[in-house]
Amino acid sequence: MLLSGTALAQEAVTIRFVQTNDIDRMGPEKGRGGFAKLATVIKEEKAKGNAFFIHAGDTISPSLLSGFDKGAHIIDILNRMNVDVMAPGNHEFDLGPDAFRARMAEAKFDIVATNIVDGNGLPANTKPDKMVEVQGVKIGFFGLTTEDTPIASSPGSIKFSPTIDTARAKAKELREKGADLVVAVAHTPLEVDMIIARSAGVDVIIGGHDEHLLAFYDGKVVVSESESQANFVNIVELSVNKTTKDGKTTVTWSPNFRIVDTANVKPDPEIEAVVKGYEDKLSKELDVEIGVTETPLDSRRATVRGGEAAMGNLITDALKAAVGADVALTNGGGIRADKQYQAGQKLTRRDILSEMPFGNTTVLLEVTGAQIKDALENGVSQVRELGGRFPQVSGIVAEVDLKEPVGSRVKSVKINGQPLDPAKTYKLATNDFVARGGDGYRAFIGAKSLIDVSASQLMASQVIDYVAKAGKVAPKVEGRIVLR
Repeated sequence: MLLSGTALAQEAVTIRFVQTNDIDRMGPEKGRGGFAKLATVIKEEKAKGNAFFIHAGDTISPSLLSGFDKGAHIIDILNRMNVDVMAPGNHEFDLGPDAFRARMAEAKFDIVATNIVDGNGLPANTKPDKMVEVQGVKIGFFGLTTEDTPIASSPGSIKFSPTIDTARAKAKELREKGADLVVAVAHTPLEVDMIIARSAGVDVIIGGHDEHLLAFYDGKVVVSESESQANFVNIVELSVNKTTKDGKTTVTWSPNFRIVDTANVKPDPEIEAVVKGYEDKLSKELDVEIGVTETPLDSRRATVRGGEAAMGNLITDALKAAVGADVALTNGGGIRADKQYQAGQKLTRRDILSEMPFGNTTVLLEVTGAQIKDALENGVSQVRELGGRFPQVSGIVAEVDLKEPVGSRVKSVKINGQPLDPAKTYKLATNDFVARGGDGYRAFIGAKSLIDVSASQLMASQVIDYVAKAGKVAPKVEGRIVLR
């Protein structure tokens, strides 16, 4: 009997991690992605046994329906999909700390928020870690959320401990508790993942945030990332040998990677029906025509982050008009639909909400000319990298020399035709994210607000109203931000 016991212990155990990250779109696009196809892959892998569905964060925003229900539909869908472990991403905080807390309370699965501090401890309804045993192999999971979340999102008073220090301490603690494998579910930038891989003592990093399709192994540590929107699903398969000899236990393992292209996957009928219910609800709200654009519009990522865009001009003109500002500025990275519209195309509520899905509100600030110039310098500091901070503006004409170093690129600024006066105060319309210093707009932190926050309106609603009132709009690129 003993002999067979020893032999059993030496038989390899197969453990699978089925991964998604950065998924907020409910249905497929161009035949790929969405929750129903993801559900099929998860069911097939779980049927083989020893499979864990891991969600590496960024899900309750920035989808269209989240503008109405603050992401509740996403948690409802995930509750039906047997999530084993999820780590929050920065987008979990886009709709504010209260929405984050409400969604965590609705989740019927384990959320590891190891480096998140809400008040005196972890956010309610989350865990510091999770330990699972599979055929004698103990797996310890913990979660990491990027420290950039207060810059990239809106977590209010919720804080984020250093990710690398947290990873090192938690990996050590889980080993001491008997974990044979330590898995970090890490919604962190790739450079952070790599430091953790090389120095934190973890075995597997199931990552998100960069939206890379990535399967990495250096002989010691696995790093996996599943692009986004469940277009692809990464499956990390570990073959684990755990042997005990003379009272000493040795664990060895080797990985195998499978990347499933969901273009070839049939959607799960149950989840597909749930998604359809939500999409039908959304259509009634959104598929309402509001006006016509007489000029072409382009909201592709490289367009809105790389220069003045007609779509940016339309949005900022609407904000400026809505709150009676002298000038308006919004971050190009907040314009999201990534599409082109032909001249003569009818615009719907859906179009505008797709462009501005974050639920941002418009604020009116009293700022000096000097603050506006500083803000523009920040806005043009990452043009080549297509940083989200690129300034789309109204009432401003700025000349910019990209050959100059960051911080001294803005050569001249006119405000409504007059040279900018650094000492003069101006009324500036922007979104609440930028007003708080988001995307590096530190120049606006502490500026006097002329509209009470509780009274501020959704940007998207103001743009919808602007287009509907005009009936026809004809924005074009006209030299508001001139790049040399």
